[in-house]
Amino acid sequence: LPGAFLDFLNNNGLDPSIYIPRYVRLKPGLVDIEAELRCKLEEVVWLPGFFSIPPHIQIAGSKAYQRGMIYGMDAASGAAVSALDVSPGDHVLDLCAAPGAKLCMLSDLLGNSGSLTGVDIARHRLAACRTMLQKYALGDCCRLFVADGTTFSL
Repeated sequence: LPGAFLDFLNNNGLDPSIYIPRYVRLKPGLVDIEAELRCKLEEVVWLPGFFSIPPHIQIAGSKAYQRGMIYGMDAASGAAVSALDVSPGDHVLDLCAAPGAKLCMLSDLLGNSGSLTGVDIARHRLAACRTMLQKYALGDCCRLFVADGTTFSL
């Protein structure tokens, strides 16, 4: 916990132990993925939850990728999603949603709350988006529409 916060707790007679973070492991950890890919993943310090991999590493053949535990995404797309500061319970509309990596990240951030709607004008690209959402078991969390984002309305 940050020192200023600990000082505040102590100065106000509050037990710091109830504020200590708890952790759970929901998916294979970094060490497991590094072992499988046979490389060291570099944390992208300015983009939480993102790791850089060497260009010669092919994730598509890995079990972690095939099981939907990791997905490739460029940092610019991740930064765009991060800038939205999405929280569980939010309602998010993604225009030009295909191929779907940003939708996957948005769904991860929303958890099982809020709503996520993806819109794309190209039916075949939206089909790829649907496939990606199903691969990562996120298909039930997102509504998809084939439509022009400039005129889309529910």
